[in-house]
Amino acid sequence: MLDPDDRAALLRAGRPHRYRSGTSIITQGDRTDTLFVVRSGSAKVVRTTPDGHETLLMVVGAGEVVGEFEALDPDFGPRGASVVALEVLDCRVVTADEFHDFLIAHPRVTYELLRAVLKRLRAVDRRRTGSADVGHRLAQFLLELADEGGRAGPGGIDIELPVTQAELASQIAASRESAVRALTRLRSQGLIATGRRRITIVDAERLRRYADAD
Repeated sequence: MLDPDDRAALLRAGRPHRYRSGTSIITQGDRTDTLFVVRSGSAKVVRTTPDGHETLLMVVGAGEVVGEFEALDPDFGPRGASVVALEVLDCRVVTADEFHDFLIAHPRVTYELLRAVLKRLRAVDRRRTGSADVGHRLAQFLLELADEGGRAGPGGIDIELPVTQAELASQIAASRESAVRALTRLRSQGLIATGRRRITIVDAERLRRYADAD
C-alpha cells in the first residue's frame, strides 16, 4: 500500500482527463507508453485473440494504475491489451518521462507497483487454475472484488459489477452458461444476492469457506 504522501503525489502527476463510458484509453497493439492513474470510475482490461475472441483480464478502479509496463520499459513492445472505460472515467494521464521522474523522487513506489502487479498476476492465475469447480473460482473472484472495492450495505457487501455475464465468465475461465449456473447456486444457498450490475455478498464468512473448499 502506498504511503499517503506518495499516493497523493501520484494522483497529482501528469494532467487530468475525463473519458466517456465505452472509450478505449489504451488500444491493444498500439505502440504508446502513456500511463493512466484512475481517480474515479472503472475500466476493463481486455485482450482480443487473432480470431476476434475477447477475454476480460481484470477490472480496475480508483487508485489503480494501467499502462505501467510500457511506461517503465520503452522496449516492452506493443500494448498487450486494451483498456476500456466502463463508466465516466477520471484519470491522470502521465507520460513515460514524467513517470520516470516521479519514481526517482518516490523510489518506494517502484516496490509497491511491483507488489501490485504480482498480486494481480497471482489472482488471475488462481482463478484460472486453482479449482476445478466454477463455483469456487467465482466465489474467489467475488471475494477479491469485495476486498478491493466492496461497500458495506444493509444487506451485506455490495460490489459494483459493470461487466457482462460473458466477461464475468472469462475472468474465471468458464463458459457463460457455467458462470450463470454458479451464480444461481451461490444465490440459492443464501451466499449472494444479485441485482442490475451489482452483486451483494450476504454472508462473507460462509462464502470464504465455500471458496476455500475443494
